[in-house]
Amino acid sequence: MSDNLRRYRAIRQALNQWYPGEPRGRLAQHLTSLAAFMSGIVGSKSSQLPSIATKVPDRAKPDSRVKRLSRWLDNDAILEEVYFLPYAEMLLKQLALEPV
Repeated sequence: MSDNLRRYRAIRQALNQWYPGEPRGRLAQHLTSLAAFMSGIVGSKSSQLPSIATKVPDRAKPDSRVKRLSRWLDNDAILEEVYFLPYAEMLLKQLALEPV
């Protein structure tokens, strides 16, 4: 198993575990996209879509991955309150517990 796939699966599992409630349907699909996005950012050490797309574990071509990630970001149904804030809150709580 590649490092990209291992990282993606760990992030996806953590997102599902930390989300309040059981993600189902479209929400679960969007969390899978968020996991791919986060995995690509960590793997590429960049926030540029072409760099991120090269580190997303998928059989699609990198250009197709760039388009898919771009569409996901532009989607009006992707709400910060649903997809970003629960994880930001959890991360801040975890960071507050650890001494710097």
